[in-house]
Amino acid sequence: MPRKKKVTKAATKTKAKSKVNWQENYAGLILGAIIVVILGLLVANFFSKKGQEIGTGANTSLGEEQQQAESPSQYKVESGDSLSAISEKTYGSQDFWPVLARVNNIANPNIIYAGNNLELPSKDKASEIKAQMTQTAYQVQSGDTLFLVAQKMYGDGSQWVRIDVANHVGRLPNGNPLIFAGNTLIIPR
Repeated sequence: MPRKKKVTKAATKTKAKSKVNWQENYAGLILGAIIVVILGLLVANFFSKKGQEIGTGANTSLGEEQQQAESPSQYKVESGDSLSAISEKTYGSQDFWPVLARVNNIANPNIIYAGNNLELPSKDKASEIKAQMTQTAYQVQSGDTLFLVAQKMYGDGSQWVRIDVANHVGRLPNGNPLIFAGNTLIIPR
């Protein structure tokens, strides 16, 4: 009888092993199916995006046309061009040459090189920048610092010292300038 028990235990172990192997195989099968589905979705997404990029050439929507109209255009500088001449061609007035110099970070507006591309903001944006450049006062907004004010007014945050000197701004204990929302700062030109 003792032998029969050993056989029974061995048979029980074999059945238990085959049950575990079946469960492991089933879990692996499910995991494999999930991976195949995810890969299929990724491949389908890739090809649908690629088709959208190819198809946008002739079929631009109204929103895309509006974005293109609002975005700045480019101008390739030709021999003999000046910022005032480009301003005249683009905006119908030579008065916008300082805007072109500021937008394109041109240090010396008398020197531009043929072949360079200049960014040309829309006329509305150029008018806004021009008004900002000629403004002689600025009302401090919440969160403003002299650096941010100089960035808005001059297009160069490092010019904050000019505003500091012109307004005799107070100081914090750590030496940083102190400005308050609602105050009006003089912007030297």
